[in-house]
Amino acid sequence: MTNESQRRDRLRLARQRSAPHRVRARLREELPDPQPEPGASRARRAWQRMRRANWAHAITIIGTALAAIAAIGGLWVQAVASYWSQQTAEDQLAQSKEEDVRETRTQSSKVTYWVEHPYGRREGVKLHVLNRSPDPVSEVQIVLHIYVGGHRQQWWLVLSNLWPCADIVYPATKLRLENIPRNHVSSPDEWPKLSDQGYWEVDFMHFVDGNGSSWIRTSKSLHERSSPPTKTHTNIIYFNDEEVNKADLCEDESR
Repeated sequence: MTNESQRRDRLRLARQRSAPHRVRARLREELPDPQPEPGASRARRAWQRMRRANWAHAITIIGTALAAIAAIGGLWVQAVASYWSQQTAEDQLAQSKEEDVRETRTQSSKVTYWVEHPYGRREGVKLHVLNRSPDPVSEVQIVLHIYVGGHRQQWWLVLSNLWPCADIVYPATKLRLENIPRNHVSSPDEWPKLSDQGYWEVDFMHFVDGNGSSWIRTSKSLHERSSPPTKTHTNIIYFNDEEVNKADLCEDESR
């Protein structure tokens, strides 16, 4: 090898060898980032916006529906509460009225009458007038319908007062029919007896309770009224020698 050839080889090697404190710059070839296709990118962004919009719309709809359901539930609860409040008030009012009626009828319900042996022998028929309350009643009147000579007539048995816990018994043989004026009859012993009449029955009973209320008692009912019935002055039932007994089931023991 000639000197000239050696020199060229050394020069080539020197060029390849790096010098101290010298960094040979090397160009780095980097691959460029892949660029999305313009059409696909727009479609993706549009889909993302639509999805976000749909979720927001769905959340809004669900929230509105839940608010409506809550409002309806509140109205329903309020309606039920109002209904039961109204029912409770009506029940309390009805109960109060029943208690008032019961309190009003406390004494009057214990005043009555009954006929003993109404279809037996005339001598055994007796009229019982009872006051099972511990307080007296006043203005007691028993109105009878008596068939005299085939005609139905109204006669009045006036008792005035009826004392507490009393069972007053009037035998039909002791009740006399008194005609007023009675100028043609001198003695009550000559007046006709109730027991001698063909048929008679009690029409009603009137009395005034301890509170001053006026009542009408029949065999089937008890009614309060504002005033006593008009009394006839011609057909009066006279009585004497009545029987006075203590009424059963009286409440005087509790006072």
